[in-house]
Amino acid sequence: MEFLKIWEILSRRKWIFISAFLGFFGIVVIGTILITPTYKAKAKLIIETSDTISSLLSSLGTKGTKIGGVIPPKTGKTGSTDYETDIALAKIRPLIEKLISLLNIKDRHGKTIRPDKLTELSLISKLKNKVLPRPYIEVNQYKDADMLEIAAYSPNPFEAANMSNKLATLYIEDRLERKREEYKAAKIFIKCQMKEVKEEYYKSLSALSDFKISKKTVNLDTETQNLINKIATLQGEYEDNEKTILESRRKIVDSNKKLKEMEKFRKESKELTRSDALKSLQTKLDGYLVDIAQKSVEYTKEHPDYKILEKEIETAKELIKNEKKVALNSVSISIDPIYDELSKNLIDAHIDKNIAIAKKGLLQKYINAYQEELLNIPLKDSENSKLELTLTINKDMYQNLLEYLMTVSIAESMTLSNIRLIEAAIEPYKPHFPRRYLNFAIALFLSVFWGLVLSLFVEYIDNTIKTPEDIKHIKSLNFLGIIPNTKLLKDMSIISKLNPTLPVVEAYRTIRNSIQYASLDKPMKTIVVTSSMESEGKSSMSSNISITYSMEKKKVILVDLDLRRPTAHKFFKISNNNGITNILSGGFSLDETIVHTDVSGLDLLTSGPIPPDPSSLIESQKLRDIVNKLKEMYDMVIIDTPPVMAVNDATVVGRIADGILLVIESGRATFSIVDHIKELFTKAGLNTIGIVLNKFKAYEAGYYYYNRAYYK
Repeated sequence: MEFLKIWEILSRRKWIFISAFLGFFGIVVIGTILITPTYKAKAKLIIETSDTISSLLSSLGTKGTKIGGVIPPKTGKTGSTDYETDIALAKIRPLIEKLISLLNIKDRHGKTIRPDKLTELSLISKLKNKVLPRPYIEVNQYKDADMLEIAAYSPNPFEAANMSNKLATLYIEDRLERKREEYKAAKIFIKCQMKEVKEEYYKSLSALSDFKISKKTVNLDTETQNLINKIATLQGEYEDNEKTILESRRKIVDSNKKLKEMEKFRKESKELTRSDALKSLQTKLDGYLVDIAQKSVEYTKEHPDYKILEKEIETAKELIKNEKKVALNSVSISIDPIYDELSKNLIDAHIDKNIAIAKKGLLQKYINAYQEELLNIPLKDSENSKLELTLTINKDMYQNLLEYLMTVSIAESMTLSNIRLIEAAIEPYKPHFPRRYLNFAIALFLSVFWGLVLSLFVEYIDNTIKTPEDIKHIKSLNFLGIIPNTKLLKDMSIISKLNPTLPVVEAYRTIRNSIQYASLDKPMKTIVVTSSMESEGKSSMSSNISITYSMEKKKVILVDLDLRRPTAHKFFKISNNNGITNILSGGFSLDETIVHTDVSGLDLLTSGPIPPDPSSLIESQKLRDIVNKLKEMYDMVIIDTPPVMAVNDATVVGRIADGILLVIESGRATFSIVDHIKELFTKAGLNTIGIVLNKFKAYEAGYYYYNRAYYK
């Protein structure tokens, strides 16, 4: 049902639909033919990573490592954010300016195109470029793949392909150069750091050397162990020396005790002790003993100085023994060998005692000195550790920087771009826009669409009465019937000349019957026929409805009271020289002006000459008298009056008639006009018989029960 409704609307609005369709389709076709074509060329780039180089860089420690504030090139797949960066880098101004310079790209006016005009396009600019094409470039990710697509557009197909390929080449070279610059910057940074670290390394090395020289140390661990060994050795010697002292004292006591027992040798003994030679030798021997005690602390027994002192001590001891013998031989008393042995032992005991006592003091001095030096070892070790730690750190830093420099140099020599051209653009052989057949198909669809939209829109805003259903929505107003729009009634034709079986003739008979049914209680003899506006067919209606009444063997008269634009006489091919205006002006009688028509039983009272003031004649009492007289003379009096919206003649005449019939043309009179006329009739107290829909295009409104061949 909705489809039929749309078809009905299209049938009514076919000229609007056809005009919109042809207009839109024609514009698109003409534009497609006349517009300058735009060609599109595409180059595809893949973003990838060499597995071999990636593994090598990873083993060198450069993959994903930040060196000197520079991030080495990425070797993994990039995400959507990375592609946005790649797309932006492909459209940077230096690259575009270089592209424009190399290819000498011009705009539509023949001037060198600006970089921003080549890459940055708004929606309006894109639409403008469709009509007035100029070169431009787009860079996008290709179908969610690890690929970029550089699309170049130009009116010249060769220029489009050249732009796409050249920008791809420039972009790859730029990315490769950027990577090399990153490595160069890293090398410069590392070398600057190496210079600083090297200076610090030399400073820490010099500080450690100065410390060891000032502290007279080479290896604190070895030095500590040597000190501990020396202190232990000296402690052992000190204890042995104590034993020597005790043993020497015991021997002296034993020797003195035995010598006292030998009284006869006391004098010689005293002389012996008082000998000057023995005293001198004893003093010299004591000096030797002190020296050797000191040397025994400082040197080992194998040291040459120590052996010389031992030799001198042995010599001193031999001299003392010889001197004793000389002293003893100088007396006349013979000495006992036992006494001699005791004297020798006594001398040795005194020597050993003195040596041990001298050595004891020296040993204690050196033990104290070595212990004090050992107590200072932790301070020296702490300072030494600090200096060695600083030296180690600087050394490690320098070695690491050397390794980084080597790896960056290797990576620089192996630098390859991770972007590769996999499909170069070729010169397009057919335009990207306009695509003629596609445009024609779209234009066909859109033309139908806009034609339908415009037709529906006009139908929506059209508030005219077009169908019987529309009239049925008007309350308290009878719908009497429709008169189809047919060529049979063109040129002032009347139904008396038509086949009585034609639908249009039947339509008038239907209206006549509807009028009779509307007045069963009080049959009507006088009917006023009017319309809402001019040219709606009221005169045709009054003429043909008069004929239908005459077909019932009634005596009918048609009175033309449209004193402004009379047309009733034209339907019957009768002169309008004399008429009702002559009667009203007193020049002619009623019998002289009534004319018999060719239709049996139908007379015509024409309007006559057009008066200067039609309204005064319409409102005159004489007109009332004429109408009343005609009622007596005829069975039916049909009065044709002017349109209601033009003048109020129909309202005035309607007061003296039995009823008034309103004729409206399908698609002209609006609901508001009909409501206004109904309100006028109600206020005037007129009996509104009903409304007739004239010039109804049944085949455009879905009323297919009419034979189209009849009423066209």
